[in-house]
Amino acid sequence: MNPVLVWFRKDLRLADNPALFEAARRGGPVIPVFVWAPEEEAPWPPGGASRWWLHEALKSLNSDLAELGSRLVLREGSTHEVLLALAREVDA
Repeated sequence: MNPVLVWFRKDLRLADNPALFEAARRGGPVIPVFVWAPEEEAPWPPGGASRWWLHEALKSLNSDLAELGSRLVLREGSTHEVLLALAREVDA
């Protein structure tokens, strides 16, 4: 069974996450991914406080995933291009 990518964007939690629930329910490998693309947040790119919060939230998410035997894949670039490249890379 091919892996499924679960793209974490603004909802950086495991509990009550519909996309993650559906991906896990199907039974195959699940690859959680976050794409850093601040230029796509225009006209308000994240400021210092937002970047600090994001850093801490991603650390917490990765820690929660590690407890389940997984890890968060972090990538940077155009979200569309990054997700397509990762899907090809892992045959998702």
